[in-house]
Amino acid sequence: MSNVSIFLSIFATCVLLAGLYMFTGHEIGILTGRAAFRHLTKEEWKNIGKWTMIASIGIYLIALLLINVD
Repeated sequence: MSNVSIFLSIFATCVLLAGLYMFTGHEIGILTGRAAFRHLTKEEWKNIGKWTMIASIGIYLIALLLINVD
């Protein structure tokens, strides 16, 4: 198992958890400082969270492909 695969798996888990947090309707403070994210509704946060979780699946797939690379 390559180190890059382990790192990407950990990173994908963090991205998945952040997406799950947003999907439950919570705001992430570091994003609300940006003008584009200041006045979002709970439904918009859920949509962003859904697509963040979908993006984490792509990172997991890349980690899966890199398992046997040395």
